[in-house]
Amino acid sequence: MAAEEALVPKRAGKPGKGRFAASLAVRMSGAKRHAPRVVLALPGGDRWPFESGEIAGMARRAATLGEFLAPGAGVEPWIYTARIHRLPELRLANAAEWIEDWAVVPPTSLLTRDAPPDNQLLANAKRYGLFDSRGTAEAVKAITAGLPKGGVPTLVLFHVWAPSSDDTSLADQLEAASGANVFWQFLGDPDLTHVLRKLDALRAQAPHITNVSLFRGWNIPEGIPEYFLFRGALKPFVRWCRQPKN
Repeated sequence: MAAEEALVPKRAGKPGKGRFAASLAVRMSGAKRHAPRVVLALPGGDRWPFESGEIAGMARRAATLGEFLAPGAGVEPWIYTARIHRLPELRLANAAEWIEDWAVVPPTSLLTRDAPPDNQLLANAKRYGLFDSRGTAEAVKAITAGLPKGGVPTLVLFHVWAPSSDDTSLADQLEAASGANVFWQFLGDPDLTHVLRKLDALRAQAPHITNVSLFRGWNIPEGIPEYFLFRGALKPFVRWCRQPKN
């Protein structure tokens, strides 16, 4: 699908936005020396983040950050519902088209004749089980299973949207992945009862889980420099990289 900026909500920002902020954050945080493989996990259980531009903004920022963390490597995107599905590679160079295809729900038309054609996201809605259920734990399990053996660390930019349950499944999967060469940087503001809001308690029970962080500032108010957003997402990853590994 050809890129049509009119379909992308303004809050998502243009694909070139944030380059200087990302470059500075990567350099100042020391993250570039680790040259991580970057994975993006997007929630497919609700329409609103796609309609509002939240997912589009997430994709733009991930593509921008990935370009400076591991130049030329691209970002590996996934979308998760009750299952998880791999999406085509995301690069800064193709971010505008990728966002139009996979990160937005085109606005609803009141007239059939004016309705825009389905993009790739909506064309696959039934197969992916979109806008129906959430499977955060299953996404962690699937991404962990696909991690490469050895080599550079994997940084997972994991967007969460309104998880509604607080069972033990996510904590169990994070514990299972605690020894893997992966850092789970959760982004968003989940429900107060969710296990991600209880990371201190989780670490107290399982101190070997050191590769998980939640950054609530990813959707900061407009006008706040994006440098602080990128830096806030990278600092926990860099601290983890500096820890001695068994």
